Amino acid sequence: MKTGLLLRPSLPALALVAVLLAACRSSQPGSASFASVVIPNRTAEEIGQTTRQVFQEAGYQSFAGATGDMMFEKEGTHGNALAHGGIYATQQGSQTWVRVKASVVSLGAGSHRLQCHAFMVPHHGDAFFEEEHALTNFRSGPYQRLLDEVLRRLK
Repeated sequence: MKTGLLLRPSLPALALVAVLLAACRSSQPGSASFASVVIPNRTAEEIGQTTRQVFQEAGYQSFAGATGDMMFEKEGTHGNALAHGGIYATQQGSQTWVRVKASVVSLGAGSHRLQCHAFMVPHHGDAFFEEEHALTNFRSGPYQRLLDEVLRRLK
């Protein structure tokens, strides 16, 4: 007589869970669907300053993007280099970096949305081979935590 029940998730059930998790954030605009927070009663300058501070404390270098948005970069892990640059390039010293592009969007009534998207950048610094690979929404957790920290500091 069996007393326990062995549950095995089926592929369709796992796919349904993934769709439901993605739908939880579908009420946000596409540009904010990776990672974002709404910050009330603060200026864009205050938000930008705090964002730069949080990212720098997390090991990122801060830059102004081409469109005036904030850009942060830091060297990725050896695993990032292997996954995005390949074994040969990694052995030859090619580096893969993490690049985060952040922006502050006015929502009116004194509120702003701080949003970002992250990319892996294999062959960082190589004018010919450097390219950005956008991370999927399922990999947004670390970046959402950084934005949550910005919100916490501004409350």
